[in-house]
Amino acid sequence: MKKYILILITVFAFTAVQGQEKSNSKIKETSFEVKGVCGECKARIENAAMHTKGVKKADWNKETKELKLVYNSQKVDLETVKKAIASKGHDTDTQPTDSTSYAKLPGCCKYKDGAKCGH
Repeated sequence: MKKYILILITVFAFTAVQGQEKSNSKIKETSFEVKGVCGECKARIENAAMHTKGVKKADWNKETKELKLVYNSQKVDLETVKKAIASKGHDTDTQPTDSTSYAKLPGCCKYKDGAKCGH
């Protein structure tokens, strides 16, 4: 009898762990390149990502030009986030910005023109 109880407890514990893994698997972590030069760019890039439904965390590093992203893959796909960032004037590794969006950037943020911003 004790053996059956132990087996049942093991099965329930395993099932609970499996269910937890499935619910957490929708949360993804990734990083990719985003062009920019300063703190003002950082704020714009992170805001564009964070205002995309499903994004949980966005942190852009101006030295490495890398955006670390945590998002819910059931609510948003990665290309949608990259398009949102590109629409604010910043190229990503797979999504270039258009000339109109880039032209709207402040002069100190125009990375294609060799801007060196102190922000």
